[in-house]
Amino acid sequence: MNRNKYLLIFCLIMIIAVASIKDVNERFYRVALEQPKSSQTADNIHNEVIEIDPKILIDDHEKVIVKQPKTNTPKPYITSESYLVANLATGEKYIDFNSNKVFPIASVSKLYTALVVHHLFDLEKDIEIKQSALDAYGDAGHLVLGEKFKPDELLHALLLVSSNDAAVAFADSFGYADFMEQMNAFAQEIGMHNTKFKDSSGLSPDNVSSASDLFTLTRYLYTSEKGILDISKKYQIDIATTTDHGSHHLTNINPFSMRTDFIGGKTGRTEQAKEAMVSLFNQEIEGTVYPIAVIVLRSDFGEREINTEKLLGQFSEKILKK
Repeated sequence: MNRNKYLLIFCLIMIIAVASIKDVNERFYRVALEQPKSSQTADNIHNEVIEIDPKILIDDHEKVIVKQPKTNTPKPYITSESYLVANLATGEKYIDFNSNKVFPIASVSKLYTALVVHHLFDLEKDIEIKQSALDAYGDAGHLVLGEKFKPDELLHALLLVSSNDAAVAFADSFGYADFMEQMNAFAQEIGMHNTKFKDSSGLSPDNVSSASDLFTLTRYLYTSEKGILDISKKYQIDIATTTDHGSHHLTNINPFSMRTDFIGGKTGRTEQAKEAMVSLFNQEIEGTVYPIAVIVLRSDFGEREINTEKLLGQFSEKILKK
């Protein structure tokens, strides 16, 4: 009897124990479900990408946030206050920023001075270097008092090394006041209505023009006076000694003069103009050659060449997208 009693009590204890273990297991399982999966740490959870509705209310106005793709390529930045890229053959303008705004153009003026020389001068008549020319700022070209040059010889000094002496010598030879009058009159004649010249060298801050007007000049040179461009693109030249003058070795100061696609152009730099540059290129893109002018005015010092190259790159991208 006692044995059966003890057996019954043992069975009851076992039933209660099994029930308790089952309850504990169920509780543990529920808690486990509420925890991160074994492959997720707290850091993983915080680093999850959460999709947010791109429409966000800002100041009670609905603003659409446009997601921009990330890139490590810096956005091209042109440090010129005015620039223009346009087709010399068709006149089409590809890139245009403040092209009608007027600025001092410094020695870019000499490109126009050369044009007026071609229109006014007998190209076989000698031009003598006088003291008034040598008194001009600088000594580019190393001209000597009393030397005599043919106009085309002196144009090389004007355009390759930007000789102020040569610019004054041309104006003096014609009569300075008359030469300046002709420069301004002819500018109006060919449509450069925002252009004015005070001197033949560009030293004066009153020599002003716009990128649009300078494009008019480059188109005129490209179609009617290519000989001037041919001079301006030469890398260097030796003007041999004659009975009228000594020898002169001239190396072009234009950084693009060694490029095979360079058609011609002119640089300029003064405090008021900062850096100016007019450059003409035969730009080949996928077998097609585009004759273009790239004009930059008031570039930051040391950046006119960089700005021109950036604009060439932007032009190529624009053509390739067509």
